[in-house]
Amino acid sequence: MINFNNSNFFYDPFPHCVLNNFLDNDIYEKICAEYPDLDYFEEVKSKTSDNKFKKYRFSNNTKNFTKFIDTTVETKKFYDYLNTDEFTKNINNFLLSKQVDLRIDTNNKKSLRQIIKNFFLRKSSIDFEFSSIPIKNGFILPHTDGGNKLLGFVIPIIDDDNIFDINNLGTKILKAKTDKYRYNFYNKTVPFEETELVRELPFKKNQMSLHVKTFNSLHGVGPIEDKNNLKIEYRKSISVFLLK
Repeated sequence: MINFNNSNFFYDPFPHCVLNNFLDNDIYEKICAEYPDLDYFEEVKSKTSDNKFKKYRFSNNTKNFTKFIDTTVETKKFYDYLNTDEFTKNINNFLLSKQVDLRIDTNNKKSLRQIIKNFFLRKSSIDFEFSSIPIKNGFILPHTDGGNKLLGFVIPIIDDDNIFDINNLGTKILKAKTDKYRYNFYNKTVPFEETELVRELPFKKNQMSLHVKTFNSLHGVGPIEDKNNLKIEYRKSISVFLLK
């Protein structure tokens, strides 16, 4: 389902890439049209005193997720595909072709006991999240993702071309300026001013970015700048994480 043939792959400062036209365009447009209303979302609250982000999310760990996803067509197909062994094998083969070996388990033979345990724990191999960041003062501070994650994916959802007139929408790939922030496996946030920009992955239609979780996989969003005061409220995306 995902096309891995049109990729731009980078290794510095950590492995990451952009997949262009990763879906059939018709499927991508339908997924954009099926994006949930904000009524489904909850504001993300920081568990610590620092202000890490300003965003809203609706994920597969949320109560009404299954009920919503069952009302969609292409989004459900895509979500179900991401939970298959086929996807795991395809992403593993793609990474291996780029000399990135994460030792991803592609053995689909699970014991009945493990299947039952995963069912009752509602355990999934992925985290799937609809994410909406306010255009006004929206941001996500530089971070490296939680230690239980192997890979992160970001899919821009674009239903209004005017959004391209807004600055700082892309995912910023960053390096720490000083040693005290260089080793960061457990996802401590870093102030923007303590990082330097390596590149900004553009926020484009039918594009998926991918990054490997490492001790220095610093990335962030924003601060978003709407200098033209457009009537667009949110930067919409789907974030997917492959879990250990």
